[in-house]
Amino acid sequence: MVIALNPEQEQVVGQAIAAGLIERAEDAAELGVRTIRQRLDAEHDRVKPLSLSHAERLERLRAFVDRVRPEAPPLSDEAVSRDSIYGERGL
Repeated sequence: MVIALNPEQEQVVGQAIAAGLIERAEDAAELGVRTIRQRLDAEHDRVKPLSLSHAERLERLRAFVDRVRPEAPPLSDEAVSRDSIYGERGL
């Protein structure tokens, strides 16, 4: 299957590659399909939260976290340091 992107979509995919979020343009399609699959699963699995036991809620929370965990690399220690976040205001 060949998918044609409009110029704005091509630009966003190029920016994602440059930022290291994806390696190849084809990865954008995989990410989109994964997002759609998550939405379909969420719609299918909709249950009133009060009808679930604590263990069932915990299991669903863990499954959700595993599905939506970002693929981006973790931030550096400098990026999350107090000085980086607050700058001169943190003194």
